[in-house]
Amino acid sequence: MHLTSGFELTTAITNVFIFIVSIYGFFKIKNNTLWKLFYLFVSIDSFLGTIIYGFIMTISANIILWLILAIFFTLTINTFLIIFLNYKIKHLIIFSILLSILMLVEIHFGLNFILTFTLYVLLALIICTYKIIKSNKKSKKYFLLGITSQFIGGIIMLSKLELSYLNHNGLYYIFMVLSMLLFLAGIEKE
Repeated sequence: MHLTSGFELTTAITNVFIFIVSIYGFFKIKNNTLWKLFYLFVSIDSFLGTIIYGFIMTISANIILWLILAIFFTLTINTFLIIFLNYKIKHLIIFSILLSILMLVEIHFGLNFILTFTLYVLLALIICTYKIIKSNKKSKKYFLLGITSQFIGGIIMLSKLELSYLNHNGLYYIFMVLSMLLFLAGIEKE
């Protein structure tokens, strides 16, 4: 396997930063299983993202890694959603299986599963924002800032913006690092 170059390589590097922050968060969080799961899933997402964007591989290997990543994406966003809806782990499993099946069907028929996932993430962020605003927690501002960072990053990702060494993916991942740190600050305030 050889390293990629250009935007792909810088996107892989930004995934490494997400991985470092998420592993740090996983070990820093002591008494909250769902938040630990969230940071664990993000670390897996970013590890797979580093491999996908950082290394040149066969098309079939790339597709397999994207399929695995799609499943972990669903676990990540559903964990986040369940944290704010106060659901149980069994709901995480049910929601994740349903979304994974939908995305796998879309992949099988050559449809754009990223659009479905993006709309699902947007819906989840709106629901979580509503739940946070209604709460009286001291941590509210950190979670709202983290979600705002996700919205800004998402807009950049959808815009296909490119700067000298970063494309829309790498730029989004910088906002993801910021969101992960803000969520961690919010968790510490709870």
